[in-house]
Amino acid sequence: MTSLFLQRFLKSSSLLLIATPVLLVSASTASAQDSASRSFAPQTSSTFQARSTSMQELALATSPFAASVRNDAPEAEALPDAPEPAGYRSETRSSAHIAPLYTKDIWAGWQAQPLRPRDKVVLGLRDLYSLGNFGAMFASSGFSHLTNGQPNFGTDRGAYGQRLGAAALRETSQGLLTDSVFAPILHQDPRYYVLGPQYGIVHRTLYAITRPLVTRSDSGRQTVNGSLLLGYGAAAVLTNAYYPAINRNARDTAITFGDSLGGSALGAVVSEFAEQVLVAVHLRRPE
Repeated sequence: MTSLFLQRFLKSSSLLLIATPVLLVSASTASAQDSASRSFAPQTSSTFQARSTSMQELALATSPFAASVRNDAPEAEALPDAPEPAGYRSETRSSAHIAPLYTKDIWAGWQAQPLRPRDKVVLGLRDLYSLGNFGAMFASSGFSHLTNGQPNFGTDRGAYGQRLGAAALRETSQGLLTDSVFAPILHQDPRYYVLGPQYGIVHRTLYAITRPLVTRSDSGRQTVNGSLLLGYGAAAVLTNAYYPAINRNARDTAITFGDSLGGSALGAVVSEFAEQVLVAVHLRRPE
């Protein structure tokens, strides 16, 4: 009896010893699987989301439409400035006419272009062969021939040719020295600015005859016409090189200088009223 009980106890103990490791292994395996499944679930979700995002970016990157949108979309820095009103510019430009660069007379209502030093040199050279300059040569030589004034070459036909040649030399030296030499040095504007019919005749006449003494600087201020006074003075001194011997003295040189200033004042009066005369004879349209 005792031996039978002992045999059954030993048999149960051996079965328990065999089953215990198996149960332990099964429990550990189940725990590991449970933890693995818990940790795998969020990783799989996040991985799937990351892969989805990557796939979307890849699709946008490789899509021709997306590339064209990115290329065609202007950046904020590249946007142009707001345009100015077109009417303002057109009104500003049409408010005044632009005078030609190489003209000696700036008519009323016209805007003068600024002159650089080389522009003044060119202006002086071009004016030598202008219609007004040729008219001054013939007028001065004809007047001195009729009055038998200086230069005293006589009154015959040959004398008039000599007077005309002397007048051409004097006008040439005056124009070059005034416009091409002293005007750039003194920063003065050698052009004549017409007042126009909005002023009275007396006022315009007084303005014109004083222009040999008063002129504009390059900045537009009123100043003494040093370029003309020096240019005409030097030209008068040069007449001693080609005038007759009887006229080569200080007195005749001073008279030549005074006559030149008077001729310049008369020319300014002609320039002041020339536009109205041209309009009156229908050679120019009124502005």
